[in-house]
Amino acid sequence: KQYLNLHNIALFISLVFHPMVVAPVAFSILIFSGEQNFSLKNKIFLISIFFSTICSTGTVIYLRVLGKISDLDGKMRKERITPLVLGVMYYVFGFLSLLLLNAKPIVQGLMFCYAFNTLVTLIVTFRWKISIHAIGLAGPLVALWLHGFQYPIVMISMLTALCYSRIFLKLHTPSQVLLGAFFAITFSYIQLKLFFL
Repeated sequence: KQYLNLHNIALFISLVFHPMVVAPVAFSILIFSGEQNFSLKNKIFLISIFFSTICSTGTVIYLRVLGKISDLDGKMRKERITPLVLGVMYYVFGFLSLLLLNAKPIVQGLMFCYAFNTLVTLIVTFRWKISIHAIGLAGPLVALWLHGFQYPIVMISMLTALCYSRIFLKLHTPSQVLLGAFFAITFSYIQLKLFFL
């Protein structure tokens, strides 16, 4: 019974910090904080959510219905290839749209990070399974940190809980989640500082 409770807690954490949940929350905070035209903020938000979340989620569900992937969580490494390829394209289109709308640099930067980090994840996935959940939380946390939302204990706790839950559920090894988090933190920080801030 205790294992079942821990399993359910791990599933809950994994769902709450799922990349498709984290993206709209991160974009919301980055877009709606600070000054900018409110109607433009709404347009930027809708474009960000469309390209970062709706397209990717719709693709995964569609591929599942077609039987091209066995689950919605991407447990099988080889089944991740098509969603990742399409994800890179969605993020590139999202970035270009945000660039045209002159969205805040941090918002453009996060979408750029999604595109670049997903491309690197795709390349790694041809040989090895890396934690997309860890990447999907760590990258946005870096963007939020650089935007002024600096809560180290909360952020480290969130990332630790997610990584532990993925290991506990036997969906990843410690090296897969640690390298995913390290990669996302390092690459996102470099990209945002070098090109956008």
